[in-house]
Amino acid sequence: MENLIDKNKPLCLGISNAKMLTLKGRNRRGGQVLPTLLNKLAGTPQDQTKVESPPENAVKNTSMEDEVKNTIIKRLDGIKNKDEDTVRALLDEHYNKFDDWPPFGRQDAAKALENEFGAFKVLSNYSYELKDFEANVFGDTVVATFTIHYQGQIRNRPFEVNSRVTSVLRKEDSGWKVVHEHFSRFPDATRQQYMSPRRTMQP
Repeated sequence: MENLIDKNKPLCLGISNAKMLTLKGRNRRGGQVLPTLLNKLAGTPQDQTKVESPPENAVKNTSMEDEVKNTIIKRLDGIKNKDEDTVRALLDEHYNKFDDWPPFGRQDAAKALENEFGAFKVLSNYSYELKDFEANVFGDTVVATFTIHYQGQIRNRPFEVNSRVTSVLRKEDSGWKVVHEHFSRFPDATRQQYMSPRRTMQP
C-alpha cells in the first residue's frame, strides 16, 4: 500500500481535510481517526460484538429441570400405583401441601399422608397427564409449575379434574425432595366433572 500513497499529498480516504480538522477528540489531524479508518478498510473485526458461548450453568439447570420433572413423575406414579413407600421417600421432613380436594387448608406431612394413604383404599383406575412443565432453579431449591389432568374412580364413582400445580423441591444427598405442593382446580366447570355430592377422598 505504501507504493500507492504519495507522501507529499494528504491522505483523505473519502473525507475532506477540513472535515478531519473539525473532528473532536485526540489528534484532530487524524492521529486517532486514520488507524480506525484503515482498520475498517482492511476488514479488521475491531467493532464486532463478541459472541459468547452459553454459560455452563445453563446446561446444568436443564439437567436439573429433567431431574426435578422425573421426581414429580415418580411422585404422581406413587399415587397411581398406591405405593406408600415411594410417596413417603420423595417427601421432605418439612413437607406440607394445599390440596384440590377437601380439606382445603394447609396440611402438614402427617395429615397429608394420612389423607392420601386413606384415599388409596377407595381409589381405582387412576391416570394422569402432566402438561406445561417449567422449573426455576435457585441453587439447591426448585420451584416447579405445571398443569395436570387426572381422572379415576372413588368408591366406584368417576371423577375428572384439571388443576394447576406449584411444587417446591429441595436437593438433598439422596436426591430431590418435595417440600411443598399447591394444587388448585381450574375454575372452568365445563372441563371438570365434580363428584356429587362432594366428598373427601376418604374411606
